[in-house]
Amino acid sequence: MTKRHRSRFLLVRLGAQNVGRRLLRSLLLGMAVMIAVGVVFSGFVTGWSLREGILTTFSRMGADLVVVPHGALVNITSTLLTIQPTDLDLDVALDDKLRAVPGVAKVAAQHLIRANVEGRAINLIAYDQATDFTVESWLPAGEKPLGATGGLLVGERVALKTGEVLTICGRSLVVTGRLGRTGVGPFDESYFITFSALDELVAAAIRTRPANVPVQPPASSPSEEVDATHHDHAAGGAECLPSIAQDRVSAFLLQLSPGASAEQARFAIGQIPAIKIVTGNPIFTAARQSLGSLFWGVAIFAGLLMLAIFFLVSLLFSAIIQERYREIGVLRAMGARPAQIISITLIEAGLITGFGGLLGIGAGFSLIFVFARSLGFYFSSLGVPFDAPPAGIIWIAAGAAALCGVAIGVGGAFVAAWRARRLEPYAMIQMESAR
Repeated sequence: MTKRHRSRFLLVRLGAQNVGRRLLRSLLLGMAVMIAVGVVFSGFVTGWSLREGILTTFSRMGADLVVVPHGALVNITSTLLTIQPTDLDLDVALDDKLRAVPGVAKVAAQHLIRANVEGRAINLIAYDQATDFTVESWLPAGEKPLGATGGLLVGERVALKTGEVLTICGRSLVVTGRLGRTGVGPFDESYFITFSALDELVAAAIRTRPANVPVQPPASSPSEEVDATHHDHAAGGAECLPSIAQDRVSAFLLQLSPGASAEQARFAIGQIPAIKIVTGNPIFTAARQSLGSLFWGVAIFAGLLMLAIFFLVSLLFSAIIQERYREIGVLRAMGARPAQIISITLIEAGLITGFGGLLGIGAGFSLIFVFARSLGFYFSSLGVPFDAPPAGIIWIAAGAAALCGVAIGVGGAFVAAWRARRLEPYAMIQMESAR
């Protein structure tokens, strides 16, 4: 063992001996760190679960605003999820304009089509999974969303069950999930696919369409919609899908950012011609927007708790160092450098707070278990999902909380030790506070 290694080993040994000199004091400090780490860790995991569950619940409240073609009908309920069946549509390029409006946080496009399946008409709604916040949020817990293609979700009133197959335009779509009951008729009676799956259905419909059937352009007004429907009946055949123009959608569902005003956003969007804006329930909007403030408050509380532990450790080690002035002065007189004295203090603080941090992780898991068996069951009974974060996130949070506890402990001890490094050894030996 080299001289440098022996010196380091001696410093670690002295730090460990200092922990045992006042064992009760060390245990109490470790317990304080344990409580702080456990509360912060369990609060993060529980807050994550509640946040995701509440956000899912608020997503089920629908959009804050819905932009539809002028003349289209909207199911006027407190929950804006979709529109009434219509052949009127909008240019998909309007998406970029809506996202640029101040206060608009999310924009989700939907395309509602009247498809013909086995001689009956159904509502087929295409949506974008990347931007959706109103469809897949109604999936029961544990059910997976659609894949990129080849899947189908059905509303609560649809008779098909999970695993059954629906054939549209010669293509078989497997029902991968059933949405919960929303109380919005057009939504509960509809079938849901992705935009990519709709493109495949359109291609299949074109292949199966007879060559002598003329392609009707999409309607741009209610009167043209009626004329197009009359023409299809007069032609004598019901196609599996109507003629669908590319880059067209039926509606845009908008969610506002926290603090945004629905009236201001409505005024800005109203400058766009040939559209109609429908406003959702303002109570739902205000409740969702205030959710961010709630979690900022929880984060501030956790930060203040850690700050209190920092001051506690700093105050305690100031008293410890003051108590040890005589022995520190003797060590300095024997040749110990100020950096070595600080190292001994930091090692002692690191051992105490590290042990408290490890116990805090165990305490945090215990609190999470208690919360899951109490708050989790309560929120689940209210229909609010309470699912744990991914395992990787949990372990990262546990490690971060423990490291934060150690860093705060070592930082507080460093502040106390740094103040004493400039004192002369003779003065430290002679101080009455070291007796």
